Amino acid sequence: MRAAWRPRALDPLLPRAIPLPRPAAGDVLLCVPGAAGVYRRKRPDPESFDASWCAADRHELHADLTGPDRAAALDALLTAWEEHLVPWPPGADAEAVFTWPSRDAALVPVLRGHGLTPQRVAAVRPAGRTVPWPRRAPEACVRPLGPADLDAAAALWLAELHWEAQFGSCVIRPSTARNVGRQLAGALGWVAEAGGRVVGLLAVEDPRRTAWAARLARARHPGYLTSLMVTPAYRGSGIGTALVRTAHAALEEAGCTVTMLHYAALNPLSGPFWHRCGYRPLWTTWTGPAHRGHVNGARASAPPG
Repeated sequence: MRAAWRPRALDPLLPRAIPLPRPAAGDVLLCVPGAAGVYRRKRPDPESFDASWCAADRHELHADLTGPDRAAALDALLTAWEEHLVPWPPGADAEAVFTWPSRDAALVPVLRGHGLTPQRVAAVRPAGRTVPWPRRAPEACVRPLGPADLDAAAALWLAELHWEAQFGSCVIRPSTARNVGRQLAGALGWVAEAGGRVVGLLAVEDPRRTAWAARLARARHPGYLTSLMVTPAYRGSGIGTALVRTAHAALEEAGCTVTMLHYAALNPLSGPFWHRCGYRPLWTTWTGPAHRGHVNGARASAPPG
């Protein structure tokens, strides 16, 4: 008998298991040979910050792959899920979403064959991993974020979100700027100052409020980095690395055993930078249009592999 599949065989920082969420009102339970799933539809409050990170109509699939042929099981589960996706007109603010461990490369052809593409990566860095020093001294001083910095810091964060939006990892909504200001007002963060103005920002979530991230990684006390932005004129000068080193030191002093963050999978700058800082992909979120006909058409023209 083949042993049960274990997520930690892929990455030791993954949780021991990937359980399905507890059923909630409106969920659709799916069962196919070798797999079970939950199809959950979410519509975030448009005034919440969550609404800036996903489509207005989000169709999620959660999976538990138990059979010996996990690729075949996932293929069948995705097909069953697609049968429940309502047809939406092109351009609708809706998306089909599936999140799975990044290192499970055997399933990538199946996901691509169903018309899904990588959207966001949840990356992890164990505490104590060295971050290389900048090649030259940064042209700015790094100091804690203060009340007088909030307007400039909010403008930087909003600029970052506009940059990320072109890669599909966030959505700029009427409430986004307001929520950025609210987040920063209670954030732990640092700014880089050059020539009397703020040119860089790094913010982290309060380490006392990051228990939610423990379900993503094998960690007693995870830290979470929410935002990093350096103005274009100062990129490549070592400011981003200096901000990251400062944040890592503070989080490790607070007892964080790992630090996590999300970045856009298609951003050509984020992945290389975060990998240099000691992060590796742990989870990848795959998305596609919540439109059954479109997904099936993608499968017909782009078979697995």
